[in-house]
Amino acid sequence: MEFNTVTLALFLAGGLRLCVPVLLAALGETISERAGVFTIGLEGLMLFGAASSALGLMWSGSPVLALGVGMLGGCVAALMLALGTVIARANQIVMGIGFNLFAIGATSLMRQLWLSGAPPAGSMRAVSMLKLPGLSDLPVVGRALFSQSPVFYLAVLVALVLWGVLRFSRAGLLLRAVGENALAADAAGHSVLRIRFSATLFTGLMAGLGGAYLCIVASGGTFVDNMTAGRGYLAIAITIFARWMPLRVLVVAMVLGLLEALQFQ
Repeated sequence: MEFNTVTLALFLAGGLRLCVPVLLAALGETISERAGVFTIGLEGLMLFGAASSALGLMWSGSPVLALGVGMLGGCVAALMLALGTVIARANQIVMGIGFNLFAIGATSLMRQLWLSGAPPAGSMRAVSMLKLPGLSDLPVVGRALFSQSPVFYLAVLVALVLWGVLRFSRAGLLLRAVGENALAADAAGHSVLRIRFSATLFTGLMAGLGGAYLCIVASGGTFVDNMTAGRGYLAIAITIFARWMPLRVLVVAMVLGLLEALQFQ
């Protein structure tokens, strides 16, 4: 197929849309791994976020509220995971794999009990498209970069904020200190457990939003069993490949989104 300005714009726009759920989860994983917590249960967190957002959409009819419910669902799931890995100090890999298996079964049960009916027929415009005035009319890049979901712009903003926090703030220094030398951070009077617990909850929020995006924005509010399809594991790989740097995570996630978009072209 010949590439022209239209197909190129569609390709770029599709790639950026596809990268959003993995990007959000990878940004959350960046924070937990910086704190010394290997959240291999990221896949399960995304699943709980997706299922919770579907429930939120069914009960409220608002896609915006559904995204918030998805974030809350991911945070509650991360709370369970943090109690095991941070407080009880269970093996992080074993706990994470077990949590992912539990999430597959639990979200499937949620679908059978509460999500058997069709989702409410409402407009997804508020979460699916935000055209930036003036910029969205630019050739090629306008449609690709400036006519995206608000969640995409939020993900980019989060990446920039996390980069600044990790590089320039005292909170970022403490987070890195806990991950690199927990004994020294504890000797300096900082609570390692509190910092790691908070980092895991933040990971749950981001992974929950990623799962909610996958369900609400990408799938029109329909939840299916195991709909994350390994994206949580891919987010972990992106985080490690990008060496736990938010801006590198942003770039790598976008590149992988573009590669995935090739199949539709």
